[in-house]
Amino acid sequence: MVDEAPFDYERMNEPADAQSGDEHTTDVDSTAGRERIRQLRQFRRRGPLLIGGLVAVAVLVVGVAVVRHDSEAAPLPELPPGAVRVDAWAPYWTLADTLPETEQRFSDLREISPFWYSAVGANRIIIDQQAPFDDADEFIDQIRAANRAFVPSIVDAMPAGGMAAVLANPVTRSTHVDAVVQFADDNDVDGIDLDYEQFAFADGPDTWEATRPNWVAFVTELAERLHADDRTLTVSIPAVFDLETTGRRGYWVYDHGAIAAVVDAIRIMAYDYSTSEAGPIAPLSWVQEAVDGTSLAVPAEFHHKLVLGIPAYGSNWVIDTVGTCPDTAEGRTNVTARTVLELAQKRDGVPVYDEVLGEWSFAYSLTVEEGTVSCVQSRMARWVDAEGAAARVEIARRARWGGVSLWALGYEDTDVWQAVVTASQVPLAP
Repeated sequence: MVDEAPFDYERMNEPADAQSGDEHTTDVDSTAGRERIRQLRQFRRRGPLLIGGLVAVAVLVVGVAVVRHDSEAAPLPELPPGAVRVDAWAPYWTLADTLPETEQRFSDLREISPFWYSAVGANRIIIDQQAPFDDADEFIDQIRAANRAFVPSIVDAMPAGGMAAVLANPVTRSTHVDAVVQFADDNDVDGIDLDYEQFAFADGPDTWEATRPNWVAFVTELAERLHADDRTLTVSIPAVFDLETTGRRGYWVYDHGAIAAVVDAIRIMAYDYSTSEAGPIAPLSWVQEAVDGTSLAVPAEFHHKLVLGIPAYGSNWVIDTVGTCPDTAEGRTNVTARTVLELAQKRDGVPVYDEVLGEWSFAYSLTVEEGTVSCVQSRMARWVDAEGAAARVEIARRARWGGVSLWALGYEDTDVWQAVVTASQVPLAP
């Protein structure tokens, strides 16, 4: 019976975040951080866990379905020329931090994208296994109560080549459009945000030429269907960087210029500059290149649809090691603007701001012991704080883009939040 359904929601059987030893030998941040994206990518090679059949699953979905509220927040204020709107992704693993702050945050936000849905097949969109249902339900209710746009993100959680194959076949492509449209209708959303990264990061550039037109066809068909229901379509994608004419340096598989005409917003994920080796999160010069390249790829009449993704997180890298570390020793871990200063104080680190990178950092040594095995790690934490967040907003504003989007709610502290909001509302000089 499940296979006969148009599509179904299930909770994802995803492994819990890695936990580590006692507080004297680890610096794992209590918030999972951007590493969750990479964990999702790792999970995409696995299958979902069925929960007792279709009926039981349907009951689970009701727990996070949207219920409209009668109360309304004040409308967003008019912005001066050159100011930009602020959106935000809201991952489930930060809900404990974000729920108490919705009144302080939502009044400044245009669109809010809950981040706990995944596409695992042409006709299957599921809910992350670890998403706390009660908190997720409450968070969505608060979006509605605040009269803000509820634009959930859907992540491509298929194995490598999976989404590309779905999009390549006109029948399965339309099936997937139907699934997303039904998801939008069942949950009474204001719009959809697609975070489909597998065919860019897992499939390889040699597949891009074939995938590109199929992606454009899919986005075009989906946008038409959503617009017919008075809903919006946003895509969250990497940038292109070519400042000449080809647009071939960067993730051109998304064909930024072609989809700009049909989507309502393109969020450029201008972060994760360093992933395999120690380095900055999103150096300002690189962000500027991303903005410049994307602005060239997208016709000027659609620049108001461009939204710059801004990080409020960082990484804690192992730079060097002396001795033999136990198996429980941590490698790279995650930090956020909300908690990293506590780590600096705990480890006697001295934060230093780099105006060129637009990022903070501090170094320290950590002794890791287990039984008779021990080592000393030289570690370096790097992250984006209030100054860097404001500088990235300024890049988007001067490019006359339409907005910025924070990755992610629950990573930022009050200073970062205020910096983003203040910088977004500054008018451009004539």
